Amino acid sequence: MKVFDVIINALFPNKCIACGSIINRDEFLCDYCYGKIERMDYFKACKRCGLPKKLCECKNRVFHFSGVTAPFYSGDIAKAAMYRFKFNKLSFCSRFFAYEMAKAIKNTYFDICFDGIVYVPMSTIKKLKRGFNQSEELAKGLSKILGIKLYKDVLVAKHKPEQQHNMSLKERFKNVKGIYSFNKKVTGKTILLVDDIKTTGATIDECAKQLLLAGANDVYCVTGLLTKPKERKKMNGS
Repeated sequence: MKVFDVIINALFPNKCIACGSIINRDEFLCDYCYGKIERMDYFKACKRCGLPKKLCECKNRVFHFSGVTAPFYSGDIAKAAMYRFKFNKLSFCSRFFAYEMAKAIKNTYFDICFDGIVYVPMSTIKKLKRGFNQSEELAKGLSKILGIKLYKDVLVAKHKPEQQHNMSLKERFKNVKGIYSFNKKVTGKTILLVDDIKTTGATIDECAKQLLLAGANDVYCVTGLLTKPKERKKMNGS
């Protein structure tokens, strides 16, 4: 068995999900990336918007969701790992993020009993093009880890060709209007909404709004990454 393992490791070495360097079979990150990845500090973060308290945006905006948490801030290492998952469909990346997101949920929402998990939907055209919905895959992983029921196809999304990557905060909130709608009722339920990255919060806020319209009592969000305002400026080229 050991000889077989040696052969498999030689032919298919396990690689760091961020930088690609060879690591042990039971690891996800190399020592360097593990030490450099920026984890969210739950004690110093706003429970509502998820940002560090000194960067809190709750005074400037009313959100439909009741809280946001994430295991990592969107620095270079965490972003590289997430992009490998999103654009290469690497299942071991999904397992890593689902595991870390589950820990974030337990640390942040320890006193909340969730009735079900809902994921941010993707339009049929976009899903066919990519081959999968990364938010759905993360939600499936979380459902297994946490033992919370996965509510499938509660939300649906229309196809909209405009990409949000280079949009300003105001443009992003405007761009998601009318894209999402609810397909099923979740009356009286406390929902855990799952997405891959929170940048401005526009997407999860619009989805939370639809879930409330579908009868949900509360909507709490979890994402793999959370982007700080200064990082958003870099992403928008300003």
